[in-house]
Amino acid sequence: MTIEIWLGIALTLSLLVNGVLIWFSREQSQRLSYVSQNVGDLLELISNYQEHLKKVYSLEMFYGDETLKFLMEHTNALVTVIEQGYGDIAGITEPLEVEDIEEEDEKTDEIQERKDVFYGGTRTSNS
Repeated sequence: MTIEIWLGIALTLSLLVNGVLIWFSREQSQRLSYVSQNVGDLLELISNYQEHLKKVYSLEMFYGDETLKFLMEHTNALVTVIEQGYGDIAGITEPLEVEDIEEEDEKTDEIQERKDVFYGGTRTSNS
């Protein structure tokens, strides 16, 4: 009788802990997804700003301006730091590229068929 009680308590405790862990992992997954999307947007905004700054700097009126030159260097350094530090996080929400296994099987079958066409078998002499 006491084993049944202890097993019941263990089952209840296990279900409770598993429920909390499932809830916690779901919350963390949602937060990570939110951060990933925001970092991706931030990288895109900074890249757009960098391209716009390059266009302005290349205009004849501003070409060679030291302030814009330092601003470009600062922007390039900022993009580099963000991409190195947070580039992996931004890629979390992007879908994974999965190769089609059937295409690989078809290619393998085609290569095997080509080998069979040119292979005449072993030659043996009966003399």
